[in-house]
Amino acid sequence: MTKTRLLTIVAVVVTLAPASWAQAPEGWTVPRTADGRPDLQGIWASDSATPLQRPEALGGRTTLTDEEVAALEAHAVAYAAQGGDAVFGDSVFLSALASLNEPDAPDGQRPPFWSYDNQWMEGRWFDNRTSLIVDPPNGRIPPLTAEAVARNERARAEREAVLARPPSGVTEELARLDRGVLCRGGRLPMSGRGYNSNYQVFQTPTHVAIQMEMMHDTRLIPVRPAGEVVDVRQDLGVSYGRWEGDTFVVETTGFTGGINGSSDNVRLIERFTRVGPERLQYEYTLDDPSTWTQPWTVRIFMRPAPGTGFIYEYACHEGNYAAELSLRSTRAAEKAAGQ
Repeated sequence: MTKTRLLTIVAVVVTLAPASWAQAPEGWTVPRTADGRPDLQGIWASDSATPLQRPEALGGRTTLTDEEVAALEAHAVAYAAQGGDAVFGDSVFLSALASLNEPDAPDGQRPPFWSYDNQWMEGRWFDNRTSLIVDPPNGRIPPLTAEAVARNERARAEREAVLARPPSGVTEELARLDRGVLCRGGRLPMSGRGYNSNYQVFQTPTHVAIQMEMMHDTRLIPVRPAGEVVDVRQDLGVSYGRWEGDTFVVETTGFTGGINGSSDNVRLIERFTRVGPERLQYEYTLDDPSTWTQPWTVRIFMRPAPGTGFIYEYACHEGNYAAELSLRSTRAAEKAAGQ
């Protein structure tokens, strides 16, 4: 990238950088509820473009320069302005990073989503960090244990065996579809970015409720000591919360099927902290000795979501044609193959 081109990019994007990334103003104090606890309430948007894991191309770099961040953001803005395909998760950062290394390379390496274009996406914001993972220090998910590798191999073999035989009927065929196609509720941790990634927090002295826009699930978290472990399993696990100073800490166990590739016995620890007038720091740690060689921690910054002050219902089931169309396309493929 030429110096002239980079300076042009910086000039374009400097006005686009969100003010919410600035440090908390001098004299700012944490807002508090009537019972004296930090006020976490509001609708918080999680639209960071920072990748979960540090790209290998960045080696041991934990931060980027301001000029590099400006260039990355300029690439994302230019891509969105073209009205191109939607980019989810880490894709927007990785594509922009590749453009810095090869500025004249065609931007067409990603497979298209076709049914999603950029009108589905919120604007993504960049900061100087090269990964959301803050521990381990290398910004990467720790290696899997031998037990996890064997478990994954068994699960893969079992799934391949199931898919190799014809389904016994429509019920079994539907059960084979991805849970997202079936609108099977929200997911933890709350790491969604760029697509329905808003979270509304409600607070009372005894409970904290978090409404997740994606799949429209609401977590109801009692504020209490840990007490006895409840032997109940749910998709969102069993949670309890406690205050550690000005940080709300939530511990969750009892997941059905694990999360992020873990076993059922994973422990999720989340931390919510107000760190500025327009910034909520959300950290989560995944601890599962049977899956990873060490716990790992992610730090995400959220800011107030623009808009009306409430979350519209994500009515995934209503008018959801994905399951029906998945079966139709399968029948069409079978017919074309003469089956």
